[in-house]
Amino acid sequence: MMKLAYISFLLCHFLLVNYSHVASDRLRPFKSNISIPALFVFGDSWVDNGNGKYMGNPNPSSAYGVDFRVDNQSRATNGKTMADFIAKTFGMPCLPPFLSLKKSESIQFGANYASAGCGILPDIKQYTFVNCMDLDEQIKLFKSSVENSRNSVDLSKSLIFINIGQNDMDLNKKLGYNASPDMGQYLAEPLSKRLQMLYDLGGRKFLVSNVLPLGCRPFSISQEKPTTRCVERLNKLASQFNNYLPQMLEDLQSTLPGSNFVLLDVYKVFEDVFSEPSSYGISDISHSCCAIDSAKQIPICKNGEVCSNRNQYAFFDGIHPTEVMNSIMISRCLKESTICKPINLMKLVMA
Repeated sequence: MMKLAYISFLLCHFLLVNYSHVASDRLRPFKSNISIPALFVFGDSWVDNGNGKYMGNPNPSSAYGVDFRVDNQSRATNGKTMADFIAKTFGMPCLPPFLSLKKSESIQFGANYASAGCGILPDIKQYTFVNCMDLDEQIKLFKSSVENSRNSVDLSKSLIFINIGQNDMDLNKKLGYNASPDMGQYLAEPLSKRLQMLYDLGGRKFLVSNVLPLGCRPFSISQEKPTTRCVERLNKLASQFNNYLPQMLEDLQSTLPGSNFVLLDVYKVFEDVFSEPSSYGISDISHSCCAIDSAKQIPICKNGEVCSNRNQYAFFDGIHPTEVMNSIMISRCLKESTICKPINLMKLVMA
């Protein structure tokens, strides 16, 4: 009898190959004839595919995954995440949520360690409303899974994808951060140390996302009701972190032999979509596709009600992108060195 995780692999692979819910062929990540041994994913709810379920966190709404139902996996969007699109591009099955695996099961294609609600700094765990794993815990699980894997994985040719930092900034006031220090240094230096830990464990090819314009999320707008279109204070906070990342990654690459670090400029993709949404087939950049409970200051979908024209929305709930936005980010990263820099994702994989 096939193991449940393997059955989930097959189902997810079928959906990745046969299901298409993006706006146009121009925006859909293409299928490459280049393969990678494995993909390892770290981060927060933007790329988590179900680890929270195994930590006792219920799926908050049936709205999530409405366009991409996969057994034992859940995502904070209507369909596929950026990690799913990367897997699809390189002909891989969906990665399992790491916590769904039994000790006897291998990480043949990689694994997803991302955890919704957590971030770079361990301290934010005490302020989140869900059980989650901070980046240190995710790396610890990666270390144990690589050491215990029955199948050897070529980590030097595998891709490590990290999308994290948004929760750290959202909870910065509770962490004791104030406006005087630079948010870039406050978060980027701890992130740098953890990237080096992943290098020490064998990783060589890294794709690291920055964060979107935080003040342009529907939840930020509904809470602060800015006189401008977005909450500029929050955008400045995001920019402080984002401005620090390019030099940080360049420094890591120059000091860690054989390493390649590429920055995925999520912020610029959102800016481009905001400035000319119609060219991406998007008509709504300010509201969430699903209903959220702004009165209770909850940014996630509060019931199963979702919009019918999901491909025309940039945001699915108050803080998470729709599948089409995830598609746009990876499509551009694959081909453009102005979005994924200093080299695009295809060149990183071939390096």
